[in-house]
Amino acid sequence: MSDLATVSAEIAPYLVLAANSLGTSVLTAAQDEIAKRTVTAGEGFFRRLLHRRDTALGDDTAQPLLDTDRADALDRLLATLDDNDRRLLAAALTAWLNSPERDAEGFRHHVAQLAGTTGPRVVHHNTATGQGSIVASEIHGTITMGGAPQPRGDA
Repeated sequence: MSDLATVSAEIAPYLVLAANSLGTSVLTAAQDEIAKRTVTAGEGFFRRLLHRRDTALGDDTAQPLLDTDRADALDRLLATLDDNDRRLLAAALTAWLNSPERDAEGFRHHVAQLAGTTGPRVVHHNTATGQGSIVASEIHGTITMGGAPQPRGDA
């Protein structure tokens, strides 16, 4: 999760930039690319974003600075994520785009929320040996092994 948290914190301001200056369609199109690893360093998402932004806006200094070096650095960060983290990032991007609050903090919140639901889980590996042995973590009802249940009563 730490890589995902680091990457999402770094890219959040630039996703806000893209959503505000270019519209959400650019990010909607990118979410599948992010999840499927088709966005790679070299000509990655942020490099493309830089070129689209320059074409759409010209030189706009009010936005966070995104130059070629920074775009390449962000693409390299994105490339460090494993497949699961990329899917989580894409899902967080979708949730963020569908939310009313499209700021960097909102994006980081969606990433943390999704990462928390898929975080590490405790897995128990139990074994049972011998005739009629069973392993169960939870039983609702009666288990009868080899015959009818014995009547309960005061005999």
